[in-house]
Amino acid sequence: MGDADDWLPAALQPTISGRRRVVCCHSAALSAAHAPNGLAAVLVCVEARVPRLEVDVRFAADDTLVCFHDSTLDRLTTGAGRVAEASLLALRAVSYRATGEPLALLDEVVDVMRRSDTVLQVDLKLNRPISPERVQRLESALEPLAGRVILGSQSPWNLRKFTRVPVAFDPTLFLNYTAGRRQSLYPRQRGIHGFWDDSPLARNPYPTVLEYLETRIDELHGLVPGAVEWMVDIGTVLRMAELGLNLGEHLAPRGIELAAWTLRARDPIEPTLTRLWAAGTTTVITDVPLDVARVLSGTRPGVGIAAP
Repeated sequence: MGDADDWLPAALQPTISGRRRVVCCHSAALSAAHAPNGLAAVLVCVEARVPRLEVDVRFAADDTLVCFHDSTLDRLTTGAGRVAEASLLALRAVSYRATGEPLALLDEVVDVMRRSDTVLQVDLKLNRPISPERVQRLESALEPLAGRVILGSQSPWNLRKFTRVPVAFDPTLFLNYTAGRRQSLYPRQRGIHGFWDDSPLARNPYPTVLEYLETRIDELHGLVPGAVEWMVDIGTVLRMAELGLNLGEHLAPRGIELAAWTLRARDPIEPTLTRLWAAGTTTVITDVPLDVARVLSGTRPGVGIAAP
């Protein structure tokens, strides 16, 4: 395989300040020609040998594992209603409006990826307590990718139940910083340091901001002590860095790596990456991996993977 074929996987796993970093394709979005989370999108990523891709996963009514972001089918597909109430037969009759592609099942994605070196990141879209049967179903589905899979969630009560797959914790439901954010379900309150956080410590005027952040991170670590990675939104990572807390360095002694999500087309790529690397980020999850790769490699904008 020549240099033209090698530039992308090399660009997506650069060495920065002596550390190997990884760029992850959010929703398997390497080519805009395909539906996010779709099997065709995954195939493009695998053929391009990207180091890591992410898919969203939901349980259907019959415990079918489907790769889909939204809780309902209405916005993106020809179907309607909640994914959790649909059967496999109903899901097979649904297609993406934009591309006409069918929804991908997790088993299909795993079957494609078992022939590659790409790491699969599964974002489990389930906040209600997961049953033991569903834990076994998901672990069994991911078993063929042992060593090349990580399971992420915002729900620590679910992550703690998984023992056969590495897990990544997203603390968004407990602590986050989003400038201009409107009220949402969780967390409900903003603390004195500007973070959305329902902990009483967030409104305690006596700790310094660093004492507050370090204490809260320690508390959150206790929710999923076995997590090998935290997946934290970019705004929160960068705000903590501005206040003097390097989140990646704070997590590293516990054997936890930091993944930051999601770098989008509207974001200034190079300065954002520079700040994320400085904050100890190991993995950056992005909607625009080709643009990120071109920045990291210095490749001309016209060079790279052509969309099928």
